Amino acid sequence: MIVAKHIDTLRRISAKNSDSLLFFIGSVVAAGTNFLFQALMGRLLGPNVYGALGSLLGLVTIFSLVASALQLAITHAVASNDPQQSDIRPDLSLRRPFIRLILASVVLFGVVAVATPALKHYLHLHSIVPVLLFGVFISLSIVSIIPRAVLFGRMQFSTVAIGLIVNGVSRCVFGVLFVELHLGLDGATLATVFGAALQIVVYAKPIRTELLKLGPIQERLVRYRSVLLATMSLGGVSAFIGVDSVLARHYLPGKESGYYVAAATGARIALFLPGAIQQMAFPRLTRTIDKPLENRKMFRQNLVIVAILAAGATIGILLFSHVVLAILFGSKFRSAAPTIRILALSAAEMGVISYFTYYFLAHKSAFAVISWIGVVGAAIFIWQFHSDPAQIAEMMFGATSATLLFQWYGLWRLR
Repeated sequence: MIVAKHIDTLRRISAKNSDSLLFFIGSVVAAGTNFLFQALMGRLLGPNVYGALGSLLGLVTIFSLVASALQLAITHAVASNDPQQSDIRPDLSLRRPFIRLILASVVLFGVVAVATPALKHYLHLHSIVPVLLFGVFISLSIVSIIPRAVLFGRMQFSTVAIGLIVNGVSRCVFGVLFVELHLGLDGATLATVFGAALQIVVYAKPIRTELLKLGPIQERLVRYRSVLLATMSLGGVSAFIGVDSVLARHYLPGKESGYYVAAATGARIALFLPGAIQQMAFPRLTRTIDKPLENRKMFRQNLVIVAILAAGATIGILLFSHVVLAILFGSKFRSAAPTIRILALSAAEMGVISYFTYYFLAHKSAFAVISWIGVVGAAIFIWQFHSDPAQIAEMMFGATSATLLFQWYGLWRLR
């Protein structure tokens, strides 16, 4: 019996590690398809229209990560309720909160629709259609929160990886198809909607029983304090990542905003692989809160991995900035080389900032909201200094550096 128990434990650990490896590979593939989508759209649309697309994708990044706040709170609840790393409770019921999220997504689309004229004017768009499609995408992101959160809480990373790959590949295919059909910016935005819809199908299928079942546990799935903290924390990180692209579109001429968005997109290569590590680390950090030594060891190990991945990507961008831009966007975007070098440094710091935020959230610490200092700082700096793309990038680098120092202080206080 003892031998059988040990064999079963080893088999379970092996399965979890295999799932983690699949998620990491899936994240790499998803990051590659994301950059492929950006490269294809940059080449097909040109700097001016691509600048408009990039500003919308910057807003998508902000709203998507804000939506991820509820996901993170649910993941925290599921992981905390599963100390033995077994499957999720068989009596978990999600039908009522899932319906509420669907209703919330409809309300949010209505809010975006009302704000459409203002967004169209602020981003210098020629049509309201991309903004309305942006609203549809945000609604789909809200609907996907619970399925994705439960999968992470169960540590079923491979299913999440499949969803990421399906999203990325479909965006590329539909993006090229719609743009070639002369739909332009509307077609590129519509492709992101199709990708998000297919991703929901992948996420929902494994937990369709829980999504349709009523039961007593659904009301105790998350606490409002956890949701509020996660919303403020991830909202800060997401706003920090996307604020410069949105402001660049507003302050810079059309082509220069396109160059900036291309540089920002290329620099985010330094974010994607560390992001995969962070998402896998969060439920594990949550499960070891009551084991301080193990928790600190896990924190250090993941920090080293995040730092190495971010630094490696940044060094590559610094050495081969012209090559990166030429491969991703073509020769028309080579003017963005000085900007991408600065933003690569900022993106590396952002990867560490994001990881620290997840760590603070696992501990339910108020230090998780420190990233808002960077958002406010970046907005003020860019408001004052925005003569060219490189200057905006310098302001962004200053904001990420200052925020990282504040987070180190928070980490010292917490530990």
